[in-house]
Amino acid sequence: MIYLSGFIPEEIIDEIRAGSDIVNVISDYVRLKKQGRNFMGLCPFHHEKTPSFIVSPDKQIYRCFGCGEGGNVFSFLMKIDGLSFPEAVKALARRAGITIPEVDDPERSARSRERERAYEVNELAKNFYQYVLKNHQAAAEARRYLEQRGITAETIEEFQIGFAPASWDSLIQFMQKKDNPPAELEQLGLALARTKGGPGYYDRFRNRIMFPIWNPQGKVVGFGGRVLDNSLPKYLNSPETILFNKSHLLYGLNKAAEKIRQLDQVIIVEGYLDVITCHQVGIKNVVASLGTAFTKEQGKLLLRYTQQVVIAYDTDAAGVSATIKGWQVLDDMGFRVKIVSIPGGKDPDEFIRNQGPERFLELVKNKALSLCDYKTDRAMEKFDIYSLEGKFKIASEVIPSIRNMSNEIEKDEAIMKLAKRLHLSPEAIKTEVDKYARKTRNYWGKLDKNPGLRNNNSNSVQNPKIPKEEKDARSKAEESLLILMLEDKDLFIRVNEEIGVHFSSRQEYLNIIKLMNEMLEKGLDCHPAALFDRIQDKATLDLLNSLMVKEIPQENKPKVIQDCIKTIKEDEQRKKREELLRRMEEADRSQDHELRKQLLIEYSKLI
Repeated sequence: MIYLSGFIPEEIIDEIRAGSDIVNVISDYVRLKKQGRNFMGLCPFHHEKTPSFIVSPDKQIYRCFGCGEGGNVFSFLMKIDGLSFPEAVKALARRAGITIPEVDDPERSARSRERERAYEVNELAKNFYQYVLKNHQAAAEARRYLEQRGITAETIEEFQIGFAPASWDSLIQFMQKKDNPPAELEQLGLALARTKGGPGYYDRFRNRIMFPIWNPQGKVVGFGGRVLDNSLPKYLNSPETILFNKSHLLYGLNKAAEKIRQLDQVIIVEGYLDVITCHQVGIKNVVASLGTAFTKEQGKLLLRYTQQVVIAYDTDAAGVSATIKGWQVLDDMGFRVKIVSIPGGKDPDEFIRNQGPERFLELVKNKALSLCDYKTDRAMEKFDIYSLEGKFKIASEVIPSIRNMSNEIEKDEAIMKLAKRLHLSPEAIKTEVDKYARKTRNYWGKLDKNPGLRNNNSNSVQNPKIPKEEKDARSKAEESLLILMLEDKDLFIRVNEEIGVHFSSRQEYLNIIKLMNEMLEKGLDCHPAALFDRIQDKATLDLLNSLMVKEIPQENKPKVIQDCIKTIKEDEQRKKREELLRRMEEADRSQDHELRKQLLIEYSKLI
């Protein structure tokens, strides 16, 4: 964790934290369900199928028991959106309607300034492409193309569609007038350096319809360009930049997020126009995977909104391959996935334009298949179902997917379906599934022999188990007392009066107590969520994380406090008695009778 920023006043940061309910903020990213006093959901920071991510509204902190991540509302935004501390503070200030006073910020990171500049340049480029499409004669063919595809003027405006002229340097010339040099455009993937004919630059996107690509917050981070003819590549995306990484983005998610959460379902398609056509006809829970193989990072984005996925990729060979790979990624992450196979090899855009949105929704609702059914359909198109060899080949393509199913009921149902379609007995299919399972037994056997490799993290991060230390009564009392002090500053004052706040020898405890004392002396609220921003030591931060998710029974709180203080006092007395006895033995050995007499008097007072 980092210390508080030097250019945002501490009192403003505390006001923003207090005005930002952590449950509401995290609910924008994670589907949370109330469980007792807390909320739980699937951790957005590692892949899991069983929820181990807890959010405490009382303490305004979060903690994952699977991967160990934890913190307050600021650290959550920093981790989930890759923000710096000042950026997270400002984002929550906007959300809470709190104004941050203008203060010089000499320590602001160069990377943060670079990102802000990149957003500005992308926005300017987007405006240029939009203007050309609307007003320039060079875009006449592009306008006709979009009209033929049924894209309305309102939709063009909503999705900020533009056009890159065919000339070599239209964008470069425009940007230079706005004081944006070509070298800067190259860094953002908008221009390319010449490799022949001397130094210089030229536009990356030429004679293409331009689709801005947004991050989940709605900022332009890159572009996709489509040709108007049959030249290749048909689609050209921005290269990886400081803002753009296509494996971490989903096209249209910023526009679809609310509807996805409302319907508890997302439809994933391949292309920009698939998304745009769906949204235009009112099917707004649709996103596209930017023409790349579906990734875990894209899955993490969707986990914020739903676990119900329908894949509606093209039905060509590339689309089928991408569908199967995407299903595996999503299934591993705990999604419930169905697949729509669009009749006639059409894509969603073409099918909706020809058949209407109602037919497409009917496919999604009534014709969406499990992976096993989908793979069976594809295999039956390739192999002869009436021959024994054909049946064997079809089964061979489907059985691995059955074997990988985590739900035994779904697995049995898939076996029954495949047997029925191949006119075979369920026992025969089950035997083949078991044979396939035995082939992988050695691999799983290795995992079983090493429990440290097995955890709730399907990302296979190997977190070896740490031996659980047996805690004595004093250690338990110290831990419980510190947890209660973190909840109640009045108890902090009481403990200081009765036994002193330095009641522990553990350095991490002392770090937390010292910080709380400093904050109280400054008149600041030492609420647990406020401590996270002020702790720099990782071991102390990890300890605070673990303490914050432990609960002390509130109905027995006065007795627990009394018992903790009593236990610590008695242990201190015991240690003093043992020390006096040790010193008395030394005095005996050295025959220092006067010292022994003094020590005996002290010992008598203690007992």
